[in-house]
Amino acid sequence: MNNTNVTSDDLWNFPCDYSVKAFGKTCDELHITVCTIVEKHTDKIHPDSIFTKQSSKGGYTSITLKIIATSRKQIDSINQDLQDCQLIAYVL
Repeated sequence: MNNTNVTSDDLWNFPCDYSVKAFGKTCDELHITVCTIVEKHTDKIHPDSIFTKQSSKGGYTSITLKIIATSRKQIDSINQDLQDCQLIAYVL
């Protein structure tokens, strides 16, 4: 039996397509804030790679950004920065 050390990066095939999804209360700053946080860790996000949807009552908005992820560390950093943002309620 081969007991090689497998890292989390080995389970992913980087670079790869990855969707970042964040939910927050609907406000003017949410879209810009989410994009700014993600772009801190990636290249500029193309507008065609950004999808928004409001909840049925309009109180919350989900923002999904499609990126090319280069490492697990990059994904973890994006998620942590999004979780630390007070405008964001949930990160998927």
